Amino acid sequence: MTTLQAIRLVTARELRERARSKAFIGSGLFTLLLLAAVIVVPSLMDSGEETYEVGTLGAENPSLLVVAETLARDRADPDQEVTFTVTRFDNRAAAEAALSAGEVEIVLIDEATMLREGSGGFGGSSIEAILQRAAATVALEETLAGSAATVEDVALIFNSEPLAVESMAGADAELDDARSIIAYGGLMMMYIAVLSFGAWTLTGIAEEKASRVVEVLLATLRPWQLLAGKILGIGLLGLGQFVVTLAGALVLIRVTGAFDLPTIPVDSAVTLVVWFVLGYSLFSVAFGTAGALVSRMEDAQTAALPISTIAILGFFAAFAVLGNPGGVVGRVLTFVPFTAPFVVPIRVAFQEIALWEYLGAIAVSLVTIAALVRLAGRVYAGGLLHFGARLGLRQAYRSAEIR
Repeated sequence: MTTLQAIRLVTARELRERARSKAFIGSGLFTLLLLAAVIVVPSLMDSGEETYEVGTLGAENPSLLVVAETLARDRADPDQEVTFTVTRFDNRAAAEAALSAGEVEIVLIDEATMLREGSGGFGGSSIEAILQRAAATVALEETLAGSAATVEDVALIFNSEPLAVESMAGADAELDDARSIIAYGGLMMMYIAVLSFGAWTLTGIAEEKASRVVEVLLATLRPWQLLAGKILGIGLLGLGQFVVTLAGALVLIRVTGAFDLPTIPVDSAVTLVVWFVLGYSLFSVAFGTAGALVSRMEDAQTAALPISTIAILGFFAAFAVLGNPGGVVGRVLTFVPFTAPFVVPIRVAFQEIALWEYLGAIAVSLVTIAALVRLAGRVYAGGLLHFGARLGLRQAYRSAEIR
């Protein structure tokens, strides 16, 4: 059996066994239910009244507002009371003041542009969607009234947004708001992922040692192959659960309109994926090494404490970087392997990191992972067949058999 085949065999075993375990299924369902409760319950506890407050400025087209009100009422539940209020403004300053004070949700300027206060967020607000549909309906009616209307003209109207969107805050302020949310959300996701999936690796190894299953596996596999397969298997499974949970949350938010979320820039999305892989690899190898040092599940938490503490320190250190992503602290922590997975995505989100810093952080992390894998492989080999009292790291390293 080749090395690749051995690792693939262990990875497939981890995926198969853990995916159908009660713990994995239960944790996944619990997380989804918790998210559903957080997102859906507040929307179910509203007053049952939907209010749309629209301001107008400049040229008016009464038919557009009539269509918009009709769409708003059709969109609501049958038992829901809908209030559609239109306020006329004489100048832009008055319109912007009303937006800032929350007196209106949006201002329609010359029936061609929608003015909002800040970022529209993920999918835009409901009143924006209603006004866009109303404008498209009016445009369609005008097109069909002419003798030269074609199927292409109708299709173009249905697939376009006739009204331009303008923000009082400006594009830069909107982008800053979006990047702040992405930075904070990415930090939280990285922290949860590292501790959750790293703990899975540790407990998985400790369980096999306690049940003596590892003795059977080592008859055909080398210790480092077993470690690599477990890390890959648990990582893929954890990433899959993570993606499903995130996708479920986004769908619920989109359907209920409970929150406004920003569109994620491509650079931030790629960075989150890259540093999730690097951060998970780094901490999982460390957790796997700790799992090889214990023989009882009762000792697993104690063995994981130093690694968990490092992750927690990195997490809180990243909060300092949130306030000043281009500062000295952020620059230094970028090159510390155990803090880089938390810090680099924040600096990328705020565009406060140079290319050489980004590539340098990746290089340092890869070198650290390679060195840690080498160390972990030897410690893993020395600790796997040790049963009884908890084994020390130095003792495991010295007693390892090089194979």
